[in-house]
Amino acid sequence: MSRIGKLPIPVPEKVTVTSKKNVITTKGPKGEMSLTVPSGIKVKIGDEIVLSRKGETKQLSMLHGTTRANLANNIKGVSEGHSKILIVHGKGYQAEVNGRILEMQLGFSHKVLFEIPGGLEIVIKPGQNTFTLTVNGIDKHLVGAFSGELYKIKKVEPYNLIGFRYSDQHVKRKAVKTIT
Repeated sequence: MSRIGKLPIPVPEKVTVTSKKNVITTKGPKGEMSLTVPSGIKVKIGDEIVLSRKGETKQLSMLHGTTRANLANNIKGVSEGHSKILIVHGKGYQAEVNGRILEMQLGFSHKVLFEIPGGLEIVIKPGQNTFTLTVNGIDKHLVGAFSGELYKIKKVEPYNLIGFRYSDQHVKRKAVKTIT
């Protein structure tokens, strides 16, 4: 049995979970999400949600844990929301949100423009030679994918920590290169 798949998912008071055929819909204060459950996975909805599988094949075992994790992410997303924090460090780096466009000045000869996907919200906190981007949303996959796209623009370099880094990312610092 899957170690993750057999764990029950607690349902918060403000969240309602409904099942129609093989689609599970979660509604909460932040929004609504749905998840298609693969055939072979049974879902029992009550005060907490329990997933079980009908067979013991390798494919069903993998889908059991994945489906449980995705359903737990949906429930957390509609009740609390998901967020990723990116710290951007560099001299003269700036960012602002104009409508659904994120405009950043990152030391290139031009501004870097990103269209913010629907369902996401960007919060910018400026600082001294740095700013913090917080990506908020109810869909964990969308929050992670958009944060990854931003991170790829200018990954943090290990000498002066210039560039994008996640707030929980540990960067091993290197000594500054010297001429001997």
